[in-house]
Amino acid sequence: MKKLFSRSIALAMSLTLLLTAGCSSSSGGNSNTSGSGASDTDWPKETITMVLPYAAGGDTDTYCRQLSKLLGEELGVNVVVVNTEGGAGVVASSSVMTAKNDGYTALFHHTGTMLTQEAAGSNEFSFYDDFDVVATVARDDTYTLIAKADDPRFSNLEEMIAWAKANPGQLKYSITYYGATHAVATLMEQTMGIEMNCIDVGSSTADRLTAFMADQCDILVVNYMNIADYIENGDFVVLGVCADERVPGVDFPTLKEQGYDVVQSKLYEVRLPKGTDPAIEEKLSAAIEKVTSSDEFAETLATYYAQPYYRNSEDTVSQDLAEVEELKGLFAE
Repeated sequence: MKKLFSRSIALAMSLTLLLTAGCSSSSGGNSNTSGSGASDTDWPKETITMVLPYAAGGDTDTYCRQLSKLLGEELGVNVVVVNTEGGAGVVASSSVMTAKNDGYTALFHHTGTMLTQEAAGSNEFSFYDDFDVVATVARDDTYTLIAKADDPRFSNLEEMIAWAKANPGQLKYSITYYGATHAVATLMEQTMGIEMNCIDVGSSTADRLTAFMADQCDILVVNYMNIADYIENGDFVVLGVCADERVPGVDFPTLKEQGYDVVQSKLYEVRLPKGTDPAIEEKLSAAIEKVTSSDEFAETLATYYAQPYYRNSEDTVSQDLAEVEELKGLFAE
């Protein structure tokens, strides 16, 4: 797997060099600490575009659309969602990073990708130095490890581990390099004592599910909302959930309670291009806080086994960067 990681670094570096050519990086983190208040701006006066790095229908898209709907109502303008795939999120991120910093183009992304890319240094930009971080919006702790119900080799976690140990390097695992699946793969191999054949079949949930059902991969980790129907129909079996403790509505054992400390939460955050007026950032953050406190947002997220999770800019940056340092240690091992 390490050889694949090395090749992936080279590919990611080449892609980001092309995408971000001419874009300079600045240091020092978020500028949303000015004394200006949200009342110092008449923004917004026109449509806001919320860019996200994945196709429609997955967890990131679902949560982004719900937030955008309620933000539009709160701010009094349309908030449209634009799905921009490519480069494991690099294309969408770069498009926002280089957009005009007038508050009308924002990035909606999750930590499963941002933190691992930041820790690996796989991009020519930083999600913390080269953007203004606005707020955290939601949290999903349902990253679930699954297998196909008709796989004769294993139907539970211990059987999967036993098969993987007996057949090193043959267990096919769907990975997106420097994404949440990458971190999970590393933790699984380290804690379970196995070696997997990690295959990159695409970064979107749809791509990875399609590959899984076509037997290109043996196991898959994905947010539970994306596979709940398959579980209920008996098509897939849950081997474990990558959470610290059981999630309401997802009544399956965690990997941790089965003896393997494999935990992967995904937090969803909003960013603006670097240098955006602090008054705009404060007004957007205040609107996000109000939306995430609403019953409608909480009730909608609960149907997908997720929850509102507001953090302001300062808390988002400091807590994320602490996790980045932990991930650096994980990938160095």
